Amino acid sequence: MGDRSEPTEPRDGDASAAYERIADAVFALDDEWRFTFLNDRAERLLERSESELLGAVVWDDYADAFESSRRAFERSFETQEPVSFDAFSRPFDARLEGRVHPSETGITVCVREVSDRNGRERGTRERERALRDAYEVIADPDRPFDDQLEALLGVVRRTIGTEYAALSCVHEDANEYIFEVVDAPDGDLEAGDTAPLEATNCERVVRTERTLVLEDVDEDAPELADRAGNAEWGISCYLGTPVTVDGEVYGTFCFYDLDARTEEFSDWEVTFVELLGNWVSAELERRRYERELEESNERLEQFAYTASHDLQEPLRMVTNYLSLIDRRYGDDLDDDAEEFIEFAVDGAERMRNMIDGLLAYSRVETRGDPFQPVDLDAVLEDVRSDLELRFEETDAVISSESLPRVEGDPGQLRQVFQNLLSNAVEYSDGPPRVQISAERRGDMWELSVSDEGIGIDPDDQERIFEVFERLHSHEEHDGTGIGLALCRRIVERHGGEIRVDADPDEGATFRFTLPAARDL
Repeated sequence: MGDRSEPTEPRDGDASAAYERIADAVFALDDEWRFTFLNDRAERLLERSESELLGAVVWDDYADAFESSRRAFERSFETQEPVSFDAFSRPFDARLEGRVHPSETGITVCVREVSDRNGRERGTRERERALRDAYEVIADPDRPFDDQLEALLGVVRRTIGTEYAALSCVHEDANEYIFEVVDAPDGDLEAGDTAPLEATNCERVVRTERTLVLEDVDEDAPELADRAGNAEWGISCYLGTPVTVDGEVYGTFCFYDLDARTEEFSDWEVTFVELLGNWVSAELERRRYERELEESNERLEQFAYTASHDLQEPLRMVTNYLSLIDRRYGDDLDDDAEEFIEFAVDGAERMRNMIDGLLAYSRVETRGDPFQPVDLDAVLEDVRSDLELRFEETDAVISSESLPRVEGDPGQLRQVFQNLLSNAVEYSDGPPRVQISAERRGDMWELSVSDEGIGIDPDDQERIFEVFERLHSHEEHDGTGIGLALCRRIVERHGGEIRVDADPDEGATFRFTLPAARDL
């Protein structure tokens, strides 16, 4: 700005000429707030000529433009002291920076438009940093959930400028409000602290299931001012949004301070809180689902184990007695009796295999090994060795291109390849020919196992992945009806999908995806 140390109210031609050379807008007002002078810059700022404005009261035409500066004008004239001002003017869509110089008969105002570009850029950078900080917290898979929540509360609290932040859990029936995770000054508040729900602003959030924004509790919501959280704890501003799980309000994601705000929470700040509150809701819901699934898997495993234990013993007894009858009385049995015994033993053996398969299926989630980088070439080599005799008996030819390293459970991935290759051999109507390949798809590898066997009807291509679903009788093809269901469960545990592309009499291609190894 130009030198404004002791400007004088323009009265003569020389003074007027001097003000015309000043880069700032200069205008003078008398003690009735009427314009008495405007330089060229002031005319351009106000978009009116001096002749149009002389004698006009500034508040009649420019009350909104100088609303945030009006107090500076009045105080300068009242105190007869220069007063500076710096405020955003909505009508001018710019920040006005200036100084008011008083005289006994009025004031002279020197003002310039300050481009808000720097301010907007600074605000943009701050918002980008807040989003980046929040993303880094959310995207860290190795960070404990409570640590994520505490860090997220800190990011939001610093961004919107409050001193306190909390994730709460509420029990409406018990009128209980629990601070589950907090970010607050040391000693003021701790996780696990409780309060009556009716004493908090969060009660309204829970009841209405809507975000509540209060810059000044006393002015914005006087009906809440007497609540203990406000009257006794001194809460003066509040911004909170509901957290929902399975369609029910779980609690609140809220931020508050002991001082009322002089500025409104911006739309962006409110949206930022709501956005991260939605993430908290989704993450809590996902974790609840995982706990329920884990409990279900544990019950399934316990059932399978009990069924296996309870059924294996009588099956062994049946098999043993049938074998004993065959050994002791084999010479006295006719061909039909021998065949009946063989059928019974075979049925008991199939039942035992089905029970073992069900037990393996139930333990995919609970008994699997931790994931690690796995060389699929090594896995395939182990499977070749396991099935070597079967391949030799059927003249099978297994061809494979170089396979990738993936992130997974080596034992379970070996089971997938073994089941698919066994099926390819079993369902071939001639010497089996199997081709194995891999193709990178983003963060995943898609593996393909193709054969030239009997194929699969399109109507059955989803059903074959269900437990105990068989397309052929035991006389036609051996199997338990669990192998492909086990493959799907293993692949899904690895975050992948499995499907089959096939037509009758034209072979089948099983495709499944696995995550690429992290060390690549």
